[in-house]
Amino acid sequence: MLHDSGTRPSRPEFDLSRNELHLDPLPEVRKILESSADTLSRYPQDHLVAALTERIAALHGVPLDRVVVGPGSIGVLDALLHADGGPAGSTVFATPTFDEYAVLVARAGGVPVGVAGDPVGKQSLDGIRARVDSSTRYVIVAAPHNPSGAAVSLAELRHLRLALPDTAVLVVDGAYAEFDETARPDAVRRMVSGPRPVVVLRSFSKAHGLAGLRIGYGVFSCAALAARVRSAVPMFAVNSIALTAAAESLRHQQRLRERVSRVIENRNRLEAALLRYGLYSGIASQGNFVWLPTRDSRRLFAHALGDGILVREYPGWGVRITVGSDESVNAVRKSLATFVAGTRGRARSGADA
Repeated sequence: MLHDSGTRPSRPEFDLSRNELHLDPLPEVRKILESSADTLSRYPQDHLVAALTERIAALHGVPLDRVVVGPGSIGVLDALLHADGGPAGSTVFATPTFDEYAVLVARAGGVPVGVAGDPVGKQSLDGIRARVDSSTRYVIVAAPHNPSGAAVSLAELRHLRLALPDTAVLVVDGAYAEFDETARPDAVRRMVSGPRPVVVLRSFSKAHGLAGLRIGYGVFSCAALAARVRSAVPMFAVNSIALTAAAESLRHQQRLRERVSRVIENRNRLEAALLRYGLYSGIASQGNFVWLPTRDSRRLFAHALGDGILVREYPGWGVRITVGSDESVNAVRKSLATFVAGTRGRARSGADA
């Protein structure tokens, strides 16, 4: 399994390893959090789930019975993997990617099949399709991809969906979709339209900044599949504070776009630095992170850590850096500059030896 190298410092100045949003919750959401103590003795009530479901359905223009709310988008995926009985079969996805895919598939009794891309870190849809066989139950595509940040177009996803057997469910993980400047506003509705089985996962952890509340949802192409997955989500798996906060956050789409724009501006600044220092992957990120492919990932990780910056290492493949505050971006740019200077100095010393 991929992991962070070395020992995590107790308090790095900038933790840019988990793709968390650096901005505070919206003021209206903060009020809900601050006034929630009076309801903590009560179990979550059905009307809270219904209210959030209605907002999600209205946002994407889909029927209510196609929406499933869960403890994070990964919680909905977990319920999906356990929803149907019988042999679990294989689940195909790119590697490297979100580590939890393999964990959840194995826990559900399935066989995780990781497909490496070329260049390293890229998600190859053709490669994924080539590994699908009669045992394949699910195909997971991260759109945008994690860790490269590469966009996956609606046309590409629909082409893949049509190429899969009817027995395989296409799962589109859109955890970072709000940061994708190439995405169509109606992408979710279009993706789940049609006869083939498709699930689009979305999260409140990233752009909404509610990672600590663990809430997300799935939009399904089939109401019957959605019903089976809904029944597989444990009772009261999503707490009342998360339900209320998520519903409130969805009310402020313009403010959400403004926050996302601030992240994109800093993402552009980081990518410009990568290009300047010869570290650019060649893949424009559409997430709230940037990807640096390098076999020297361990030294880069250690160098950044020495500068008080914790990044996410994929050993031998590269590092992923979350786009954070202006201060964190400035610190990363400075750290990368000294890393590149040191690399060039080492190369000159080797040549002179």
